[in-house]
Amino acid sequence: MHIIEMVGAMTLVYFASLLLLCLYRDRINVRVANIAFIIADFVFFAFWTYSAYLSGWLGDGFLTFGNISPLMFTTIMLLPFMNRATRSFAEAAIAYLSLGMFLAMLISPEHAYLFNYLAEANLNYTAETACHMLCSLFGIYLIISGQVQVSYKNLLKSMAYLYSIISFAVVMNFLLHRDYFGMDPYGDYRIYMIDIFGSFEATLVAYYFGIFLVLAFGMHMCSGINKMVNKIFGEHLK
Repeated sequence: MHIIEMVGAMTLVYFASLLLLCLYRDRINVRVANIAFIIADFVFFAFWTYSAYLSGWLGDGFLTFGNISPLMFTTIMLLPFMNRATRSFAEAAIAYLSLGMFLAMLISPEHAYLFNYLAEANLNYTAETACHMLCSLFGIYLIISGQVQVSYKNLLKSMAYLYSIISFAVVMNFLLHRDYFGMDPYGDYRIYMIDIFGSFEATLVAYYFGIFLVLAFGMHMCSGINKMVNKIFGEHLK
């Protein structure tokens, strides 16, 4: 299958799944749905990790601290083991990253097609696209099912969750000479493989600011979807 055809098929599955989640949100058992999302995330992420291993992507370690996406895929798997307070921070981050995950689902494989000249949809990019799709759907489901409220308090929670983990990883970069999240302070600083600002400090500030923008836009998108679902699908179910 051509990589663009794969993206198109995933997009169709995404919107069909989103429609079903919106239409039947009041009839879905929340606990069962959450477990289903977690299991699906584990399966998709396992395939992506395995394909990354075959491609030689794991030479520098596990994917989790590579960038925001694998961090959140790992977070979803760990939700059952978190206490209630920590889980509320993690779920807020998952919910408000739903827009970013949807865009990554579209952009990442097409970037491979346009710039890396990969015409066929290999396991690596198919599994990665599936992970982004599921993470975005789960984030929206957390909103429309009422598990995460749209509020500035939860925006702060999502920021605190991401900033604390990334900042910890940056400290490890200083101590261990690593490049977690692409933030190597010893000359290899980049945002998603692109050195834009030419200095570690400026790159890190831009990275933090970019995360804030993605979360803020995601919060407003979730608010709009939630209002639309309550207006359209709420009336349908009456």
